[in-house]
Amino acid sequence: MTTVTDSSIVRLLLAELDKGEAEAIALPHETNADAVLLDERDARQAAMRLGLRPLGTIGVLIWAKKSGRLQDLRAMLNALEGQGGFRISRALYEQALREVGEETT
Repeated sequence: MTTVTDSSIVRLLLAELDKGEAEAIALPHETNADAVLLDERDARQAAMRLGLRPLGTIGVLIWAKKSGRLQDLRAMLNALEGQGGFRISRALYEQALREVGEETT
């Protein structure tokens, strides 16, 4: 497991985020990662301010579908929504399906 070495970034981010989100952003910033996996809006905005590209659950699923690791994006999105804790706007749902060629009917 890799830990954050520059605690100053974490302290700065703690003004608006919880510790887990702050560290989740600080580590990719330190390691010059291409993207960081985040779903919360505030965390995504903080990551972008630091020059990181936030990638959320939907983005990961789109990547999985495009790379052949996921057969049916629509089924996966419906299953996530059905679990109760995951919310997705209708516009984002439809945009994701269009992006992978699973247009809504």
